[in-house]
Amino acid sequence: MWKCLVVALALAAAPVAAQPADGAAAAQPPDEGNVASRLIRDVASDYKNFLSVDTAQRITIGAFAAGAVHAADEEIASSIQEGDGTTLPGGATYGSQYLHLPVAAAWWMIASAAGSSRHAAAGRDLLRAQISVVSWTYAIKFATDRTRPNGDPHSLPSGHASTSFATATVLQTHYGWKLGLPAYIAATYSGVSRIYENQHWASDVVLGAAVGIASGRTVTVRMRRTQMTVAPLAVPGGGGVTFTSVR
Repeated sequence: MWKCLVVALALAAAPVAAQPADGAAAAQPPDEGNVASRLIRDVASDYKNFLSVDTAQRITIGAFAAGAVHAADEEIASSIQEGDGTTLPGGATYGSQYLHLPVAAAWWMIASAAGSSRHAAAGRDLLRAQISVVSWTYAIKFATDRTRPNGDPHSLPSGHASTSFATATVLQTHYGWKLGLPAYIAATYSGVSRIYENQHWASDVVLGAAVGIASGRTVTVRMRRTQMTVAPLAVPGGGGVTFTSVR
C-alpha cells in the first residue's frame, strides 16, 4: 500500500507549475451566465484542457509505473489470494463514483447556500473532476478491455482508484497537504482494496491513480496559472511601480 502511495504522491507533486499556498483563496472564473450553462462550458473546457503537457507527463509517468508493476501483477494477485484472507473493509465504498459524485454536488450546493465562495469553488471542482475522470476512465476501459483477475472485463484502469485520486488532487489543490495527504492515503487504501478483493491487477490501480490525478489537476489548472499585476507606487521624492505575482 505504501509503495502505491509513494507513486501517487510523486505524480501529484511533480513540479510542472506552482501550487497555491495553504489556505489560499481559490481563483474564481468569471460569473457569466447561469450556473448550468457555466458548468457545461467548464466541463467542455476540461475535456479540451485534459489534452495538455501536464496531463501527458502524469499519464506517461503512470503508464511507465503501471508497466513496471505489470510484470508482477500475477505474483501479487496470487500472493494476496493465497494469504490469510485479509481484507480492506470500506475501500470499495469509498472509491465508488456513486459516493464521490453526490458528495461533490452536495458540497458545492451547501457551500453556495452558506455563502462560502471558497468552499463552493472546491465543491464545483470536485464535481467537474468526477465528470472528467469517469469519462476518461471508461474510455480507456472500453479501449483496452483488459480482463480482471476474477475474469470480468474492463479492468484497466481501476475506476475506484481514478475516482478517489481525482478527489484527493482537488482537495490538495484547494486546501493544501493538511487535507490532501489524508485524501491521498484514503485513495491509496481504496485502490489497494480492489487488489485484495480480486477486482483489479496492481497495475490497474497505478494507472487509475495517474488518470485521477491528471483529471483533478485539469479542473484546477486556473489555480496554478501565475499572472503578474503592475501598479504605480508613490515614494518620497518620486515614484515607481510594483510587480505582484497573482495566482
